[in-house]
Amino acid sequence: MRITQVTAVAVVAFAGGGVGALSVFTLGGAHAGPSGPVALVAGSYDGTKPSTIQFSGDAGDVVTGIKWSAWGSESATGKGSVGYDNCTPNCAEGTTRYLPATITLSAPDAQGQWTVITEAEQGRTTTFSLTGHWAQGAAP
Repeated sequence: MRITQVTAVAVVAFAGGGVGALSVFTLGGAHAGPSGPVALVAGSYDGTKPSTIQFSGDAGDVVTGIKWSAWGSESATGKGSVGYDNCTPNCAEGTTRYLPATITLSAPDAQGQWTVITEAEQGRTTTFSLTGHWAQGAAP
């Protein structure tokens, strides 16, 4: 949150040329949101509108081909594809099936980075938190 501070000076003169009063006061207020574009920071990636976000270290949950329909100061939304390996007969020889996925980024912090990622596909929704499990990486 960016803090905005305003200092005001008020001079009050009494009618008839009487004694006046001088008052100085400070108004403090909060301005929600960062001052510039909100970034996704994941692994070595630090930027906006990544085309790929990796949620697992073994490539088991990677959303690719993300096209962002919105990237604002409070949230961002994009659609891509996530591949799931059926691991039959084992994960190395399994078949990957691709499903449409929606990514939503939200809850920007004072440093200008997203702190919540929601991944949704076929009725399943997973929420990742910067203070808990987070994306392992991303790519432009």
